[in-house]
Amino acid sequence: MYRAQELVASLDKLASLPSVYYRIRDKLDDPDATIAELTQEIASDPALSTAVLRVANSAMYGLPRRVDSIGQALNLIGLRTLGDIVLTSSIATTFGGIHAGTMDMLRFWRSSVRCALLCRVMAEQRGDVLAERMFLLGLLSDMGHLVMYQAIPDLSDLVLSTGGLSLEQRAAREREVIGCDFAEVGVALAHSWRLPVSLGVTLGAQLQPEQAGDLAPQAACIRFARHLDDDIESDVALDDLAQKHVATWRALSGAEDASVSALVTAAEASLLEMLVAMGLAH
Repeated sequence: MYRAQELVASLDKLASLPSVYYRIRDKLDDPDATIAELTQEIASDPALSTAVLRVANSAMYGLPRRVDSIGQALNLIGLRTLGDIVLTSSIATTFGGIHAGTMDMLRFWRSSVRCALLCRVMAEQRGDVLAERMFLLGLLSDMGHLVMYQAIPDLSDLVLSTGGLSLEQRAAREREVIGCDFAEVGVALAHSWRLPVSLGVTLGAQLQPEQAGDLAPQAACIRFARHLDDDIESDVALDDLAQKHVATWRALSGAEDASVSALVTAAEASLLEMLVAMGLAH
């Protein structure tokens, strides 16, 4: 049996983000750092700066004009949002080419980005000011499985071979077979990456959102996005999906007229563009 921390520690490739990310984050956290210093730090990594600009120019941000430099992006979207885009881009550029055993990587990234978009749209419709942070949480929500398929592919395949399981049932099966579930591994990965504690708490509670305290609504949105993605990938018709999940979405959104169809349609409309912007599809 394995502990989540052991699985993360066994993988040098996944255990840490590029050093440039930490340098940029230090600049973002430094009240004395200048915009010029921050811009120079991002521009020092061509792959990262290109990815940041592609994401910033995507329709998701709706910028009034195309931005051609990190400085322009910073002025238009702000420090905090840029910081989350840098992390998103770091994940995509660093891990986008990974092949994890028999894991379907195309589906993994498609589902991860779809969950990110669903979380972001949910945040916008709920009036959550941290919409970009929710995008990041959705993107990170299944990273635990990437670790598991890299570290213990045979055991991960054994769990996956048990078909017809819900998200919660798969996690229970993982704890039974492996000793920990994907959410626990995701928390260990966030800790290894030195991400903000709030991110780890929210990711770790996605199976039981009530355990996240004040962050329970965000954790519940992640779980809901994962449920929607499972049904979409299983080719559940949109009308059937909407009927199945309408009560959950109305409870989360606080709106009696909240539409699951509109939520899913909005996310799907941006999915391919965001995959391409992140370098995860062509």
